[in-house]
Amino acid sequence: MRLSRSVVVLAALVASAAFAAKPVLRVNGDEITDVDLKIAQRAIASQMQGVQASETVLLRQAIEQLIGRTLILQAAREAKVTVDPKEVTASIEHQRTQMGGPEAFSKALAQAGLAEQDLTRMEQDRMMVQKYVESELVSKVGVGEQEVRSYYDAHPDEFKHEQQVKLRMIVAQVPQGADQAQQDAAKARAEAARKRVLAGEDFAKVASEVSDHPNKASGGALGNWIREAALTEFESAIKGVKVGGVTDVLKTQQGFFIFKVEDRRAPGFMSFDEVKDGLTTFLRNRKLDDSIRLVISTRRPKAKVETLDPAIKAAMETPAADQKPAAGPTTQAPAAHATAGPKPPPDAPKKP
Repeated sequence: MRLSRSVVVLAALVASAAFAAKPVLRVNGDEITDVDLKIAQRAIASQMQGVQASETVLLRQAIEQLIGRTLILQAAREAKVTVDPKEVTASIEHQRTQMGGPEAFSKALAQAGLAEQDLTRMEQDRMMVQKYVESELVSKVGVGEQEVRSYYDAHPDEFKHEQQVKLRMIVAQVPQGADQAQQDAAKARAEAARKRVLAGEDFAKVASEVSDHPNKASGGALGNWIREAALTEFESAIKGVKVGGVTDVLKTQQGFFIFKVEDRRAPGFMSFDEVKDGLTTFLRNRKLDDSIRLVISTRRPKAKVETLDPAIKAAMETPAADQKPAAGPTTQAPAAHATAGPKPPPDAPKKP
């Protein structure tokens, strides 16, 4: 349970509630509301995509997650962790901007049945939990290189890779709802950029000057090795390009794209040096998850949990044998960490 990642987003509140928040649980006197519960259920359901789970299972897992979060919050208070009110205010202001301004923000709060102080309280609690984890737990978690090497050597199958490619990209964005003139202008920009590259200019330099994608700052680089099979709509065009070559101008709904193939490699295994940093992060996060669970499991037997809703009481009384396992630990798989980097197409091009 990565408690430090339980970010309060107003949009999620709106999607989860259309009624006044009311207490449904108390943990050592601290109240948990039905809105808190709905948000937790939605988060768990999204993590369990593809896994069949009943409403009772989702409810039970959400309850346990919120009890755990509350116990961590209480541990943070006991450790005298504090949050600067200015940081909370800044976060709320950011959410206000993200929601489209004060009017849209107020409307969203009203739809969620919340007052702004409710959202402020949620955000303050989130920040306190995060600071507790960072100050009290992260500093005690260490991973040595030998431990990383041992994991790598013991799990070779986790570091296999398919046919892969390294790419750079130039994007000429087409605004949503663009007319034909805007589409033609974007295509002309892309074609002009490609002509510059074919005439001998450095692709990275051209990308940094004309691309509409944020990765222009890195010369259009798409990060680490990318599975060719993940390129979907661009796959056939890129497969026909030799290393060092560039594609034609490729049209999508998002705009016009040009790719340079920087390198290719056949299926095989990622080297230790290639995965070391990501694998170290994975192992550290796994230990951090264990530390968080230890704090919760130590405090849970002594906690006074009061149920204020019959459905919640019934869910908590459901025998453990009837509960399906959770979707799994929140820590990502090692290979996912090892290959982490800017998302490849089609993800990257979708947000030029």
